[in-house]
Amino acid sequence: MTIDLETRLKRLRYRTSHTGTKETDILLGSFVEKYSDSLIKSEVEDLENLLRIGNDPLVYQWIVQGVNVPEEYNTTTLNKIRSFVIKRDLT
Repeated sequence: MTIDLETRLKRLRYRTSHTGTKETDILLGSFVEKYSDSLIKSEVEDLENLLRIGNDPLVYQWIVQGVNVPEEYNTTTLNKIRSFVIKRDLT
């Protein structure tokens, strides 16, 4: 069964603000809140992949520090999140 993009976005809005770590909730939740209407399928997939990791402190470090990010997660979407955080001073 294929889930349509709008349903995936609704899930992302919830999941990115309920990751399990408040800091990650703030970073990812704020990003998705601002950009959810303009995210394309590949960006949604990138965000879903970040959420599947299940290690919120690690994802937080990737966003804030940008170090030791495995190639498969070092996407343009992660870079967009980093830029968003820097511009908004959410660290």
